[in-house]
Amino acid sequence: TMFSSIAAAAPAKQSVGDTITVLSGRLGSATLLEDRRAAILGLRSFAKDYPASVASGALRSLIGCLSADGEDVDTVRVVLETLLMLFSPNQDSPEASEDIALWLADEFTQRQENITLLLDFLETNDFYSRLYSLQLLVAILAARTERTEECISLAPLGIPRLVAVLDDRRDAIRNEALTLLTYLTPSSTLIQQSVAYQSAFERTFAIIEVEGSLSEGGRIVEDCLIFLANLLRLNPPNQSLFRESGCVGQLAKLLESTYHTGKEEEEEMAGWAQEQQNRNIYALLAIIRLFLVPGAVGTSQNQAAFWQHGVLYHALQVAFSRKAEMPIRAEVRTFPGYHKVHKD
Repeated sequence: TMFSSIAAAAPAKQSVGDTITVLSGRLGSATLLEDRRAAILGLRSFAKDYPASVASGALRSLIGCLSADGEDVDTVRVVLETLLMLFSPNQDSPEASEDIALWLADEFTQRQENITLLLDFLETNDFYSRLYSLQLLVAILAARTERTEECISLAPLGIPRLVAVLDDRRDAIRNEALTLLTYLTPSSTLIQQSVAYQSAFERTFAIIEVEGSLSEGGRIVEDCLIFLANLLRLNPPNQSLFRESGCVGQLAKLLESTYHTGKEEEEEMAGWAQEQQNRNIYALLAIIRLFLVPGAVGTSQNQAAFWQHGVLYHALQVAFSRKAEMPIRAEVRTFPGYHKVHKD
């Protein structure tokens, strides 16, 4: 019958295990680059369906290849692809489990040099070496957050190299770097400060501008604002750096753009675009709020800088603008200090 012939063609589970063992052995012992690459390609074909078998047989050898064959772009690409597949196996794979990601992340984070290795690939200009390294770091960070934070902080120039990727003109790479930095910065004050001191504010405002600012910028603008909020929340030194770097003027400019479009005719906006624009505006208002926490260190300096750069003026304009939607106007009117200034 047709079924029995298909069954005969499909390799039995045992033979898959044997094949993975043979390929892992070849990868570990091959002296020629071509032989290693052939073994990696073989392992890659099993990674999605048999992640545990591939990882237990070949994980260390795969990472070893990144170090030994790091100069060979094609080999690096295939190794990084294979490692990414191990982190996201097919859902219906008999070996898929939450534990695999933890196990993989442990292998990377228990040896500082393994994380440093991934950061080294950010020095190359190769698209896939950069993109896949960032994606791997995101996966490792998600599985073992604190240890990965520590490894990135301790790596030579780890944080400067990551932040520099925000300047990459290739959207996919720049966006992945933004994702990684956003996951890296919610809790550690020290990491927030070392990221901010690499001109992260200026670089992020540059992305917002390139993407069309609040009114035309899509999801990436919202992501930029979430990242800025991570750097500024409850972090007086970063708020002070933000003021000194001339970024309050940027906030004022963004706030002004929410009600002052400069277009004579207001064309009808698609529903999804309006919704994204509102999300961007809410994210901006949330950032402004972070500077105005009553009684917090630096609040009075923040208020003075906001007054000087016209942030308060633009907030009043938004609060009474017919262009701004009602929930946004209401949000502005609940700013701390708004009523006091308004009554004076």
